[in-house]
Amino acid sequence: MLQTGQVKADGDDYGLIVSGVLAVLTAIDPYGLLPGNEDGAPSDEYTPEAIDVARILLEHGNVTVEEVEAVWLSRFSESLTARIGSSCVAQLVRDLNDVPRNGR
Repeated sequence: MLQTGQVKADGDDYGLIVSGVLAVLTAIDPYGLLPGNEDGAPSDEYTPEAIDVARILLEHGNVTVEEVEAVWLSRFSESLTARIGSSCVAQLVRDLNDVPRNGR
């Protein structure tokens, strides 16, 4: 049984959620890599992080600042909050938590 806010996803939903998370991470682009731009990184630059966050969203129905921090520390050995600030991370988490609802 799903908990409140939890998302049930089939393969198509999973892909939509990963794509949505990737779009949010790419928009914030904490490293200024300009994914998808002609002189930037590949458009899928933040895909590993998007997959990690999407898994959390699918399992719990939402993601917290602490969970995003854990993903970032795992992938980059650096605090995302230290890089972009707590207010930006808080907005990022709000945007990430909107992804499942927007993907349905």
